Amino acid sequence: MAPMSPTRRDFLKTTGSAAAAAGLGVRPAFAQGAAAGPKRRYAIIGTGVRGIGMWGRPLLQRYADNVEFVGLCDINPKRAELAKQALGVSCPTFDNFEKMCDAVKPELLTVTTVDRFHAEYIVKALDRGIDVITEKPMVTDEAQVKQVLDAEARNKRKIVVGFNYRFAPKHVKIKEILQSGEIGTVTGVDFHWYLDTTHGADYFRRWHRLRQNGSLWTHKATHHFDLINWWLAADPVEVQAYGELSHYGAKGPFHNTNCRPCPNKGECKFYWDITKGRGMKLYTEAESVDGYLRDGCVFKNDIDIWDTMSASIRYSNNVLMSYSLNTFMPIEGYHLAFNGTKGRLEVRDYERQPWPVNEDSDINVIKNFGKREKMVVPKADSGHGGGDSRLQDLIFKKIDAPEYLRLPDSRAGAMSCLTGIAARKSVIEKKPVKIADLVAIS
Repeated sequence: MAPMSPTRRDFLKTTGSAAAAAGLGVRPAFAQGAAAGPKRRYAIIGTGVRGIGMWGRPLLQRYADNVEFVGLCDINPKRAELAKQALGVSCPTFDNFEKMCDAVKPELLTVTTVDRFHAEYIVKALDRGIDVITEKPMVTDEAQVKQVLDAEARNKRKIVVGFNYRFAPKHVKIKEILQSGEIGTVTGVDFHWYLDTTHGADYFRRWHRLRQNGSLWTHKATHHFDLINWWLAADPVEVQAYGELSHYGAKGPFHNTNCRPCPNKGECKFYWDITKGRGMKLYTEAESVDGYLRDGCVFKNDIDIWDTMSASIRYSNNVLMSYSLNTFMPIEGYHLAFNGTKGRLEVRDYERQPWPVNEDSDINVIKNFGKREKMVVPKADSGHGGGDSRLQDLIFKKIDAPEYLRLPDSRAGAMSCLTGIAARKSVIEKKPVKIADLVAIS
């Protein structure tokens, strides 16, 4: 059998990249503007790098006909002002959410705060009749799941969860191969994600290092759990998980508050000069207000999340997944495989790896009693494998697309979070956790 080598027309048709030039093809959640009436009044709560980098600057550059910035809010007022300067907008800034809503009356809010506060602002916005885009994770515990879903139901407003990974061309292609039945009925998944000593370490410098804010089970892994739920069109049922803090935190050789004053900066391989980091003035020039140190020591003694994690997960269609997340690797990326009754779909997708990019970045379909078929997916030109711009197009443009490319809603946000919540609970309690025992979702 000849390897699969799609023509440009085939690739554009199957991945949705053709639509990407004109938008990815789904009915928009919040699109308005010149062709559909007045611009929507838009605000952001949480003005760090993620807020202005993902949900600020791109909207100004590409969707100015759809949204009007009316407010920026952050508990650190200096950071909100710095974000305003970085964006070049003229809207007012606030350090209180209620005051912002009263003053500027937004119609659409993006939530990019510390994870554990997402639910609070989502609920407050919905109760004011405001539609919400929330960064993942939507919530960090099972009580927040119910709070958010109840608020959405009673107010009949919209929630979109920022699962940009779904819309990367490679991930869309995986979805389409699975839907085609090419490998038969999926029976098992091997999914292993590797964070390198740049990206992985950065979580241990920031607020993510504290379990009270959720842990990487609900922050980073929620991306992966959403992908699996979407790819399989199934829900998680039970999780058995393990976690260790093996490298960072108190296990480290040096301990300080943060990198800049550290006496060991010449010896520590994890020393980071924040003054050379893009966009870091949002933090360095605002830290006098709240004391938040963006260049925290990765070996700080208060770190209590896990840096080495694994889980066995059972899904509603009886698929079993073996999952792991490791945070101090020499490579960045993932190894993924779907085992089916007719064969196996396998992907290796690495970046910043210490070898040249080669076929490990391709999708391979290996048939039982057959040959390997290789699908080469061209690299995308926007963040998160091309998912960022496509997700934003889906939200803000008037476009059409197949049902499987619909926007991630509150249910998707809940089910991905609940996988991580169950995993975290399983690690702590040392036993399997059933999703149904956490919260009931129809």
